Amino acid sequence: MNSNHHHGPRQLGEAAWREIDLSAIASNYRAIRMAIGSTTKIIACLKQDAYGCGAEQVAALLCAADVDAFGVVSIVDALAVRKAAPRKPILMYPGIGPNAVELVRKLDLTITISGEEDLRSWLSTGIPLKIFVKVDLGFWRAGVAPSGLRHLIDLCASHANIVVEGLYAHLSEFGQAGASAPEQVTRLLPLLKELEATGHRPATIMVSSSESLLRHPEFDMDAVDPGALLFGLTGSHADRRGLFVRPALSAIKARIVALKASDDSMGAPPDLPGYRAAMRLAVLGIGWGHGMPRYPRSKAAVLIRGRRAAIVPPVHLEHLRVDVSDIPEAELGDEAILLGASGAERITLQDLADAWDTDETGVACGLRENLRRIHLGE
Repeated sequence: MNSNHHHGPRQLGEAAWREIDLSAIASNYRAIRMAIGSTTKIIACLKQDAYGCGAEQVAALLCAADVDAFGVVSIVDALAVRKAAPRKPILMYPGIGPNAVELVRKLDLTITISGEEDLRSWLSTGIPLKIFVKVDLGFWRAGVAPSGLRHLIDLCASHANIVVEGLYAHLSEFGQAGASAPEQVTRLLPLLKELEATGHRPATIMVSSSESLLRHPEFDMDAVDPGALLFGLTGSHADRRGLFVRPALSAIKARIVALKASDDSMGAPPDLPGYRAAMRLAVLGIGWGHGMPRYPRSKAAVLIRGRRAAIVPPVHLEHLRVDVSDIPEAELGDEAILLGASGAERITLQDLADAWDTDETGVACGLRENLRRIHLGE
């Protein structure tokens, strides 16, 4: 795994790294558990390597906190979670097919079924299956249409080697361009009554992930599957519950790997924003190859020795330059803070998201595997 618990980045010779605050994830989990109560299950969504925080480490933490189950998209994440949580249920969201059948059996995974064609392809494997049926209530993504749900559930019930453990939906986040969350759930409620009447209602009904969990406590049902919320990636989501969470991605740092003053022998400064004659530049050991944007917004800066240093574009694959003309004490090897605090100054995750023209989740999930993770606060 891309982590090290015993050595800091200086001992490892790292030019750039991110810091993950595991205590924030534990605290966020407890806040969610308190908000929803003890009767609603939490299926922790650890897709995209636990939103960039490390699926194995996060699964171990949440397993110790007695989370009910996990949700993942990729086999890589399923392997990491199963290593850390040998007995917890793992729900595979849409993303794998019957060619993964041996791993499904070996890792004891619960798969998602989104339609008849999907079901028949898995039936062709001949193995016993644990499934969740997914219904599309207006997200226009994976899932059976509400009109086909009853037939699909009946079809599942007709096969002795299938156990339907749950039924779930992910609610549309299209805002005014799509149906509201209450409208979407209204499409499901009469279908649940029909399934109840025929004895085919699955034991676990789930429609709330992070945003609906915050906005619509009335939709908790049997289970919720928070992802972004677990990692404190809430952005500006409205919150009816008063949940306090904090970001697990607590810092992104890089070292100064080169320092230079401009010199006439280099020619005139490029005719680009941020360049001028008689400037002092620091080169940092981080670039777009680590997940930064090639062209951050013009106000993008880092913190060096408690002061702001503007990023001077463009960003390179492995390096970026910053203007340290006003920080004469900056030295080779100094830490530059892209995210986090230095002295009285701070760059928040929202500040960074704005500078990178994305949102908080975009920052966390956009960082590359080669940007080492340092796990803190275990």
